[in-house]
Amino acid sequence: MATSTEGRFQNVAIKVNMSVPVHLTAKDTERYPEMVKLLTSLSQHVTEDGISTQMQAEKQQAEEAMRKDKADYFQYHILHHELHELLIDHDISCEEMVPSSQDMQFYTAVKKCLYTAEACDYLHPIPGKEEGQPPVTLLDLTKEKMNRANVHARGLQALQQQLIPRLEERLRKKCEELEAFHHPPNSTEGSDDLAFARATRLPDLLQSECTELEEKKTKLRLDRAKRDKQFWHYYQALMECLEVLEKLINRHRLGLQADSDSITSDWLSARCHALCLKIKVFEAKLLCETYTPDVVSALKQIRHHLNLAIQEREKDVSRLQRALQAYESVGMGFDALVKEYEQLQGAIDNKKWALTELKQSMAPEEMTDWKT
Repeated sequence: MATSTEGRFQNVAIKVNMSVPVHLTAKDTERYPEMVKLLTSLSQHVTEDGISTQMQAEKQQAEEAMRKDKADYFQYHILHHELHELLIDHDISCEEMVPSSQDMQFYTAVKKCLYTAEACDYLHPIPGKEEGQPPVTLLDLTKEKMNRANVHARGLQALQQQLIPRLEERLRKKCEELEAFHHPPNSTEGSDDLAFARATRLPDLLQSECTELEEKKTKLRLDRAKRDKQFWHYYQALMECLEVLEKLINRHRLGLQADSDSITSDWLSARCHALCLKIKVFEAKLLCETYTPDVVSALKQIRHHLNLAIQEREKDVSRLQRALQAYESVGMGFDALVKEYEQLQGAIDNKKWALTELKQSMAPEEMTDWKT
């Protein structure tokens, strides 16, 4: 039942999102039903792009008028451009082959009429400063004056009768080339008349292809919007799943981990205590193996002798300290007596050394005589 209700809200959200440029979810439609009603009623007055229907109609009307004006402009532009190409092709052919006098007169007249018409387009009259004054133009030129100066203006109709078939033939060839580029011909297809017939249907074909392309773009845009909405729906569901997983982890995993850590710490503490006791046992065993009864008795005797030696040294130190205190009690003259004693002791040592050297250097006989 919950699944069907959620699906219904989801369908409502998709319907609203496709009619109005918003991004609603199933939860939004469930929480805010009045807003869904407002958006549904609003979708009757606006388009899927958020533009009002009246403005959309005016926009379509303006686009239609602009399309018509644009088509007229391109029609005149194509004729003007084709006429220039005709004259350029004639100039190029004149470089290769001398034309006949009749063709020369015809193209000269066409050039004159074309240049006159182009010059007339650049005449922009400025209204007079005062009322009743005629408009002012560059060099006081007007279209009437320039047309009167064109000697070929009178035969313009005859020129058009010769010019129009040539332009039509050139445009026909270009249409056939364009149709052949768009749809390469096969060997089984018909003659040039059929090719021209296909070329005349090319605008409708291109228009249908453009319409089909726009429809595909619209469908692609709608698919992209659906994909984005579906992505956010999946994202929201994924976030909810993550919240549930986080709660489960906090509730179960972390609690079990705390108990496991407590048990592990108790086990490590007991293991450390056992290791400490084992180390103490090894220490006691090592001491028992090192200090046997014989070694202990020998160490006791050594300790007794060391204690006696320490006592004797302490007695010597106390005796020397008393003597030093007695010497210090004599006063300042004791230092001079000590220095004099050191000098006399040094002199005696020197005389003893000199006497020893003298005895060693004397011969035995001399030594005997000396003794006698």
